[in-house]
Amino acid sequence: MTDHERHYPRLSDLLPNALACPQGPRPPRGQRLGGAILALAVSAMVALALAGCAHPAMRSVCIPLKAYSATDEKALEAELKAHADMPLTHDVARDWLRMRDEDRACLSHSGSLKTGQ
Repeated sequence: MTDHERHYPRLSDLLPNALACPQGPRPPRGQRLGGAILALAVSAMVALALAGCAHPAMRSVCIPLKAYSATDEKALEAELKAHADMPLTHDVARDWLRMRDEDRACLSHSGSLKTGQ
């Protein structure tokens, strides 16, 4: 027999001895303890079931608008009129205006309409 076996007996040697020992009756548990355990188990299962139902709050991200003066807007209008032969520039300017309008609507919807940044 090795030193290891001497200090740690096998489980097969312990079980017959443990089963041979008379065990007294278990003390009765309180009447309310069973209901509390059941309520705790049910609430834990409900919490685990609903844990995947929570969705994070989604907020749109709005780009702060840079404020342009009336003089800048008139200068842009004059440049576009002076170069009517550049349709791509006109298309880009229309897209830019559309994106600014969409961003302005986004900012007003989120309640943080700030210009001049």
